Amino acid sequence: MSSETPNQHYVYLYRSATGRPMYVGYGHHVARALSHSGGSHNPQLEEWLGKNNFDLRVAGPYGSEDEAKKVEAALISALNPELNHAPGDGPQFVPVGVPPGLWERPQMDPLTLREIGIATGGALLVYLAPGDQLRDGRKKFDAALPTDQDAVSNIEMSWDIDRHLDEWRSSPSAAPKVVLGVHGPVKHRFVVGSLAIKTEELGNPEFKREAKQWNGHHRWRIPLLDRTELDVAQLRGRRLEGVRFGAFSHQLHIWVDGKGSVRHPSSHQIG
Repeated sequence: MSSETPNQHYVYLYRSATGRPMYVGYGHHVARALSHSGGSHNPQLEEWLGKNNFDLRVAGPYGSEDEAKKVEAALISALNPELNHAPGDGPQFVPVGVPPGLWERPQMDPLTLREIGIATGGALLVYLAPGDQLRDGRKKFDAALPTDQDAVSNIEMSWDIDRHLDEWRSSPSAAPKVVLGVHGPVKHRFVVGSLAIKTEELGNPEFKREAKQWNGHHRWRIPLLDRTELDVAQLRGRRLEGVRFGAFSHQLHIWVDGKGSVRHPSSHQIG
């Protein structure tokens, strides 16, 4: 039989007089939340409580210490209180589609196509549509459960880039150096992964792909320099500004050169 008694396991939140989250904590009893002003393991919190008016709120009771601490950790990660110095013990909120270690990237200023081109020396941006499976059976990238394997599989193929290959072969310096997988709605569009392109292999027949669903046309796999490096130019997780793709196969990629000029499509005013 559990030794726990009712009305245990609370999570509490200290807010400033203006409503700014300052500290999230856990305690067996509500009294724990009331005790900090008289002595705390957190000297900064104790000092702040002694000098400021504050609002104290409590959630619970929860069924167990483990459950309450998971709530505590989630709140710390979501609210980022000024006086919490540890992340808590439990799952945390993380940006959608981005590895936890890159949590700060989506909060940075969104990048324009011009900035992407200059940062990479020329880039090919490809659109990764939401859903379950691609027509050839590959699993689509899932922003809720992102994996590097799915990201690379979706980024590298299959793309309608035939119209560019002659120019890229004749002028390798003009060819894109990095391919970026782009996911999400226009107002929250972000880079799933950025991988270096093996430019000398662009258009190599080895990378040509054919299938019945393309009605006699073919698509291409992008030759990658290193399938394990998804953060070339530190672009993974960065949000993009005003980047739009179309519905047709030749509109599912954007080519921007090293000077930041959009080379394809000729007009970027598509949906």
